[in-house]
Amino acid sequence: MRDQPEPKGWTPIEDAQNAASILILVAQSLAAPVEVFLRTRFGRRYFGVPSFLGFMAVPMWMLFWPREDPTPIFVFWGLYILMQLRARIEGWIMVARGDIVHTRYNGRPRLARIFKNTHEHKLKGFHEPALVVIVGMFMLAVSEPLGSFLMTSGFCLGLVNSVIESIERNRAMSVHDAWIEQQDQAARFREMQDR
Repeated sequence: MRDQPEPKGWTPIEDAQNAASILILVAQSLAAPVEVFLRTRFGRRYFGVPSFLGFMAVPMWMLFWPREDPTPIFVFWGLYILMQLRARIEGWIMVARGDIVHTRYNGRPRLARIFKNTHEHKLKGFHEPALVVIVGMFMLAVSEPLGSFLMTSGFCLGLVNSVIESIERNRAMSVHDAWIEQQDQAARFREMQDR
């Protein structure tokens, strides 16, 4: 009888990773509709599946509010489509001009014009989400569906940017560690050459 490889076993870590990936996809999808209002100069490959899902999420949000007037959220949806188109055209123009931008760059905050001395990651991680949540709170008086969507988008925007910041910090730490290791290796190499 031949030994068959054992089937890959289930681990709770894999489930947690899958759940986290789905959570981040949902958060990115709900944050995408407000990002185009908040930022410019996106990388040309930034918009992908989350943007498409966000495009679908805006009108589907009305499923939670069947008795409310859908007009405000549909106006927002139309503006989102226009801003998405503007962002994509801007990306094509940047490429045509030869601007060097990371293809998956998530945009330059418009708030950077106002908060000139604030780092981009703080604008994206705190100021933008707070602004969207506050606007959403005010919009609740006009349209509960739109206000609640904006508030949810603001929270999701904060979550997504926290994850991005964590990943970038870990990458920077890895580069720093590699730099230290290279210095140690270079010192050992010089010692070997001196012998």
